[in-house]
Amino acid sequence: MLSRYTFFGGRRRGGRRDGEVENVYVDVYSPQLVGLLLVFFGLTVIDSVSTLVYLGKGGQELNPIAQWMIDQGSVFFVVAKGLLSGLCLLFVMLHKNFRPARTALAIGFTFYFALGLYHLVLQIQAF
Repeated sequence: MLSRYTFFGGRRRGGRRDGEVENVYVDVYSPQLVGLLLVFFGLTVIDSVSTLVYLGKGGQELNPIAQWMIDQGSVFFVVAKGLLSGLCLLFVMLHKNFRPARTALAIGFTFYFALGLYHLVLQIQAF
């Protein structure tokens, strides 16, 4: 899963044997995948900041873990959520050729996109 080539100077784009495409680790990732993961990460950061803005306008956080992180401070919340999201996205990137990782990416991206729209509605209603 991890090698010295994973982050610097990758060399494998596919499986070791002809025809291997599923359930194999690689150390070269497509620019499209990296771009998608960066957009996904951006959505998680937007969610964090939007949550803080909404709370500043009198909203309430229903997630007890997120509320605990917010209680530690706004910067802590954004950094902690960004770090956790980044680690999860790195895990998904490393497992890109495994069906559960692709499913998780699709579900997560859809969830955060919908959550971004929800935050937009909340911001409009808060005015």
